[in-house]
Amino acid sequence: MFMIEMKVLQARQGDCIWIRCISDRIVNIVIDAGPSTFKKDFINLVEEIENCSEKIDLLIFSHIDDDHIKGCIQYFKKNDKTIINKVWINGSGSSVYSDGQEHSVNNISDLVSLLKQKNISMETPILEGKEYSFNGGRIKVIGPKRGTMLKVAEKIEKQMEHSGGKYIGDISHVEDIYEADSSDTNKASIIAVLEFEDKKILFTGDSTAENIIEAVNKYYPQEKFVMVKLPHHGSSHNISRELIKKLNTDQFIISTNKIVEKVVLYRFGEERKNTELLCNYDWWKKEYFTENDIKEYINTKRIVMKYIGDEKINL
Repeated sequence: MFMIEMKVLQARQGDCIWIRCISDRIVNIVIDAGPSTFKKDFINLVEEIENCSEKIDLLIFSHIDDDHIKGCIQYFKKNDKTIINKVWINGSGSSVYSDGQEHSVNNISDLVSLLKQKNISMETPILEGKEYSFNGGRIKVIGPKRGTMLKVAEKIEKQMEHSGGKYIGDISHVEDIYEADSSDTNKASIIAVLEFEDKKILFTGDSTAENIIEAVNKYYPQEKFVMVKLPHHGSSHNISRELIKKLNTDQFIISTNKIVEKVVLYRFGEERKNTELLCNYDWWKKEYFTENDIKEYINTKRIVMKYIGDEKINL
């Protein structure tokens, strides 16, 4: 028997997802570590796993932005011994992207140095085709491509800050102008699929809609996913109508404590009859939906908002 327990932890504006795969043996996979304000929570997560006499078999950093990596810095600084067996990272500090090419990024250099000091197995770069197999399941990487990673190595710069949704009118009256995310670090996000039995879950990091569509078309063109973790905390720059049409699933995860722009919900409403959004924060509770929104989208279940906190999702 194979069972999945998953928690989308409340990592503020960042990501941290804990996947517990239960079969002949228990395999723990953690995707991202949240921002610096999540440091105590990350330590608590590691301690919870350790108290069960288990290990983190694989820690995946989807990309190098602060809100995905800094939550674990304090843990690595304070612990000489760690239960983390392996780290996947598209980062810096060593010849990562091409032979002999050295580069460094401020928001990740500390982490890379710590991983080396602690002698933690670190694999990089993580590109399409990479796999991690375990009892009854596997993680399959379907993006990014090597060329995207080389571009990041050549042009490392801090990405644009996350934008909050400022429009407060009706969803149906929103102006839908799609401007694709141009951040090179986001384009280099790891896109991975967890496979177990006949089920698949898609994790997208902060990748772009275009990269996700290309990857899914290449590796899973006709597949239905149990769940999809939406890219870049639900940003309108990473979720296009084309992406919504492409993703064959009934449930989408949004990991953020910030307000999601209404244009994102508009796009879901236009492209799908029913959308269930699983959120680890209830950012919509305070006067987000207008009376018309509730009538057109909520009461009709065109959009279903579900607060999951950091409770386990059993699959």
